[in-house]
Amino acid sequence: MAQVLSKQTFVGFVGYAYQQISDDTGGSPLLGGFRSRVLGVGPQFGYIFPVGDMQGYLNVKAHGELNAANRPSGWNTWLTFAISPTAETNAKPTRHLVTK
Repeated sequence: MAQVLSKQTFVGFVGYAYQQISDDTGGSPLLGGFRSRVLGVGPQFGYIFPVGDMQGYLNVKAHGELNAANRPSGWNTWLTFAISPTAETNAKPTRHLVTK
């Protein structure tokens, strides 16, 4: 779920769920399988900006983990930066090949 603030800026919520489906290997079987699970939710912010004749994209998101089992929990924060060609603004509308 994201809220677009402008053509260049958005904010929203992100999340994930992780459930290990097989037992860990390599440890003593006396300790058990240690299947882990965790849920993560948090905010996200994205911004598109010009970089010469290209465009830059900066994204920050953070996940607060909860309902963790057999693993550490806390906060994960991700920073993503990408440069790509600028999107065309005068693109022609798509013409459908199938008509009724």
